[in-house]
Amino acid sequence: MTIKIAGTGIGLPRRQVSNDDLVAITGLDTSDQWIASRTGIRSRHVCQDETLTDLATTAARNALEDAGIPADQIDYLMCATVSADTRTPSLACAVAERLGVTCAAADLNGACSGFLYALDLVSCMVQTGRARNVLIVCAEKMSAHTDWSDRSTCVLFGDGAAACVVTPGTMLKYIHVATIPDTAAITMRNDMAGTNPLARDIEPSCFVQMDGQRVFKYAVSIIEQEVPRALDALGLTAEDIDYYLIHQANKRIIDFAISRLGQPSEKFPINIDRYGNISAVSIPLLLHQMRQAGQVRPGQTFFLCAFGAGMTYGSCVWEWE
Repeated sequence: MTIKIAGTGIGLPRRQVSNDDLVAITGLDTSDQWIASRTGIRSRHVCQDETLTDLATTAARNALEDAGIPADQIDYLMCATVSADTRTPSLACAVAERLGVTCAAADLNGACSGFLYALDLVSCMVQTGRARNVLIVCAEKMSAHTDWSDRSTCVLFGDGAAACVVTPGTMLKYIHVATIPDTAAITMRNDMAGTNPLARDIEPSCFVQMDGQRVFKYAVSIIEQEVPRALDALGLTAEDIDYYLIHQANKRIIDFAISRLGQPSEKFPINIDRYGNISAVSIPLLLHQMRQAGQVRPGQTFFLCAFGAGMTYGSCVWEWE
């Protein structure tokens, strides 16, 4: 007995910003062609009057409804995020308040690998009997932490939330999460310098800063490492996987995975063109949309892989039930 995903849901900002819109709004020296050719992104959803709690709560309610499980039957609420509306209380506590539940609630910061990290922890809870129904909510408001005058980063990110209800099952066949510590490749510093008269070297910028080439090399190295690790552990081949759900960071990274594995591009669904990089949200958002499109059926085998700041990474294999 491991776990299964009993329901999924999403919450997205109403405003969709195309590349052309972004150029018009910011006045940046870039274009739709420049952005799309380098990233695969053509638009993203951006919060205007929505809070991250709004998006996360919508996703949570939709997932609970999809699973047919009342909120008061949730034993643990875990939010994967790096951009909660408040440093404390946690986003998980804010969502719990909206749902009217009193179960344990906590945030997890695994950056873009947050969904895989949450799955790993939740599987332990369920398998040991500490929890039966767990709500995972991945939510990010990256627009609030992006320098909109920096074309190398502001074109990449979007806002949104995606949630999963996890219950006992036999779906999860393999999972591995770890880090290769590198705290300089991607950073998003605290935005509170405080008024401590003894503090030195206060960093004024709280925007996302990223070494693009370094991150790209890291991401492709993780894919090269994690696919054979998972397949070997289960005695599978690349052909045995029905879908590869890769973190939607850059279309070029996914293209590399397609080339490296020699598998049909249809096995690598994407939504980065419409949503950009939403950190921990990208894989559960993609999963929900595949379910809505009727692409997910019992017996199918999925490989998931994510990589993010830290540098964190994770992969898992499940057989849908």
